[in-house]
Amino acid sequence: MIRKLLSYKDLSERWQIRITTLRVWVMEKRLKPIKLGRLVRFAESYIEELEAKGLVPR
Repeated sequence: MIRKLLSYKDLSERWQIRITTLRVWVMEKRLKPIKLGRLVRFAESYIEELEAKGLVPR
């Protein structure tokens, strides 16, 4: 199974919010990222699940 991974930039453009806000949400554990060494990514399936539940902006 191939998962598409979104960067902070991708997600900020998708939700039209600042990258800083996303970083704060990760620190507050409101978002669960995938860490690949020093890289931080978000599984698109996880983001779609949050959007479907109405927990974050679309």
